[in-house]
Amino acid sequence: MNINQELKEKTKVLHDAQGSFYLFTKNIFAKSFTNFIDGKYIETSCNYLQKYKRTMKVAARSHFKSTIFYARIMSDLMFRGINEDLDIQYFSYNESLSGWHISQIKSLISKNPYFTELINLKSTAENVAAYTWDKKHIVRIKPKGIISFSRGSKSDYIYCDDLYSDPSNPIHPTVTYKISDIFRSVILEALKPGGEIHVTGSSMSRADIYFDPEIQKEFHGCFYPGIIKDSEGNEVPTWPEFYTLEQLKAKIPIMGERAFAAEIQCIPYYSTDSFFKKEQLRKDIVNPQLKNIPLVQGLNTPNLVIAGLDIGKKKHPSSLSIFELKDGKAIQIHQKTMVGWKYYSGKEFDPFRPTQVEYCREAIKNFGINYLYYDNTRGEFEGANDSGLLSMHFVPIVFTPKMKVQMATDFEKVVLNRQIQMLDDEEILDSICSVTNDLQKIESIGGHADCFDSFCLALIGFSKFGASGKQDKEIRVGSPSIFDKKKPPRGW
Repeated sequence: MNINQELKEKTKVLHDAQGSFYLFTKNIFAKSFTNFIDGKYIETSCNYLQKYKRTMKVAARSHFKSTIFYARIMSDLMFRGINEDLDIQYFSYNESLSGWHISQIKSLISKNPYFTELINLKSTAENVAAYTWDKKHIVRIKPKGIISFSRGSKSDYIYCDDLYSDPSNPIHPTVTYKISDIFRSVILEALKPGGEIHVTGSSMSRADIYFDPEIQKEFHGCFYPGIIKDSEGNEVPTWPEFYTLEQLKAKIPIMGERAFAAEIQCIPYYSTDSFFKKEQLRKDIVNPQLKNIPLVQGLNTPNLVIAGLDIGKKKHPSSLSIFELKDGKAIQIHQKTMVGWKYYSGKEFDPFRPTQVEYCREAIKNFGINYLYYDNTRGEFEGANDSGLLSMHFVPIVFTPKMKVQMATDFEKVVLNRQIQMLDDEEILDSICSVTNDLQKIESIGGHADCFDSFCLALIGFSKFGASGKQDKEIRVGSPSIFDKKKPPRGW
């Protein structure tokens, strides 16, 4: 390749990178690494950071959280720093940690061929940075520790990286409140008009800024646990090019359940002691061999089949858990989370816009459910019942404080006696373990304790029939197929 062609290509790379932060990251920032790993997750993260001036991101450990800040700073250094002064404050839990992040940025700049003409004004200082292209306009990057921060000059950019330290070295809950107060009263006021502020890290408790409704109004938030569900309900890694599902799961025995939940699945580290411990459930009742059988496949079994449906409020999903009673055990065969679904339609069913009652009717038919216990405390299905949509298989349950205690106790007995086997699914485990010893539900960024109630409801049937696992199968009439001749949606 001749010099002119090389120059043309480099000019095009720079032109494209100026308009797209993702292309900057992919084609320029990546040159600071020997093996930069791209992927859809990287593209989505970059586009999100470019689109909004105030972002708040909770993501799994080693999932491009700090590194995307490094890339964004280098992008602004290249395209804005060439003709204007910029003041950047980089916040972490303490100034030492913040300084370490700045040293990483300096190292990446020194390795990048696109920054060879950049002048380092702080070459002998490790934890502060100042750069210039023309000796006129200067970009300064200063480390700040939120614990010791009071008030100072305003900045063009503020980056907040792991303000609550790290779940591997958790801080005391009282310090969490202090940090949140400093963020509200001081850091938000340290930004120049029109400036940008970006926050990333791990959630420590419900008292931190990621759960503050007033702060959330000021930011565009996103949530990226390491393991998510695909369109078919299967567990998949958020960044498959970097971590396989097997590699992420292998971290559990090394990190421990609590740290894994906080650092990889983004569940708040601190909460009241949970009713169940993940370690206990994984050891005693999780069966990795079980599969979440799709709705259209169903199960033809002579055994009794029971189900529980926890009907969520508007902002919470509904949870359907189905079990086959076999050899004195409740074996989970299906789990469905219904997010934003209408309760029922009363019209012809559209499988691509499902409603909860119609899904349950098809599940009754395809899995041969004998009893489907559902939460009727608020009466969401009363209209469906009055319309004749609920068959004899639907059993309404009205929760009372006494009943909740009894159901939780029965659930605990079944677990302790190892009379239940459940799917190996992080979302289900997180949901069940977010219920405290006093049966309060700890709501996290990623969800709500819906599976705990749907399991409890289903196990009402186990308490009645679990010993024998037998029941007259003639009542298993089921509803007509909701799909008829239509092609069912994927994952059902």
